Amino acid sequence: MRLQDLPRSLARRCLGLPRFCRDSLGVEVRGKNLVVAYSTGLDSTALLHLLHLLSRPLGLTLTAAHAHHGLRPESDEELEHARATCSRLGVPLETARLDVPSAMRPGGPGLEECARNLRYAFLESVRAGRGADFVATAHHADDLAEDILMRLVRGTGWPGLGGMTGADSARRLLRPLLDWEKDELRSLLETLGAPWREDRSNDSADRTRNRIRSDVLPLLRRENPALSKTLRQVWTLARIDEDYWNERLAGLPARTGGLLESRFLEVHPAQRLRLYKHVLDGMGPGQALAAHLLLLDRAWEGGKLGRQIQFPGDKVACVESGGIRFSLRERI
Repeated sequence: MRLQDLPRSLARRCLGLPRFCRDSLGVEVRGKNLVVAYSTGLDSTALLHLLHLLSRPLGLTLTAAHAHHGLRPESDEELEHARATCSRLGVPLETARLDVPSAMRPGGPGLEECARNLRYAFLESVRAGRGADFVATAHHADDLAEDILMRLVRGTGWPGLGGMTGADSARRLLRPLLDWEKDELRSLLETLGAPWREDRSNDSADRTRNRIRSDVLPLLRRENPALSKTLRQVWTLARIDEDYWNERLAGLPARTGGLLESRFLEVHPAQRLRLYKHVLDGMGPGQALAAHLLLLDRAWEGGKLGRQIQFPGDKVACVESGGIRFSLRERI
């Protein structure tokens, strides 16, 4: 089916994707070379078909990438489904069998995180090999709502509390569906008559995200049926705030650690808190929690020399007479 064969309202919705990417994500997708992360689930299937519909009018070059984790009995069937779908669409497909158990280490990431790390490493290898501009993932508005609530539960600081970014230039990731809700994606696939595979692990109550999806979000939507739209506005405000502070703080030293001199800390607490996060983010993975940021600022204001505050990602901040020293703690 072609874009012009869709109902007019659905075709207009599809054509809104480049505008969203340009206006909200700061990425012009016309003429881009994209790797589509394709798991065969509803979300990634909708992304693949949507980008395929837009490939001719936007001049897109597409490659699908499917990771076979081997962790579920359905993995082989999903791989064959991916091959059949991409063959039918005429989209090149790259696959990899990931040996997740062999990559795990004592004291390291758990099974799910290890699988995720391997998957993103595979996607990046495909992107680099194809000379693509971005890896496009199928995160949508419902995922964004879940992400914001999970960050709220963890105590993530602002603006990280606003949820995942839509475009990550460092990791070359693009999330063009953040303004689409899951029901819209399902409707698109049903209109196209495009099948997908269900991942039953998404129903497991053992995962925090699944409990938020099945238990928490329905309660909140009962109070506010437009919750996804409301949380997207929070996301928008966070991105505006983040852009502003990134510009303000870009020229300051200690971007990847070292001593943050006291002369840079003689400012309003709002700017100090952004500065702490700016430095910590530059030191590698690990979200700075609001409680830790506030604790560090109280230690600085109170002149508590020698006070150390630990942050996720083995990052440490220590108050000294000349400022705050940021460093990475050595793992034993």
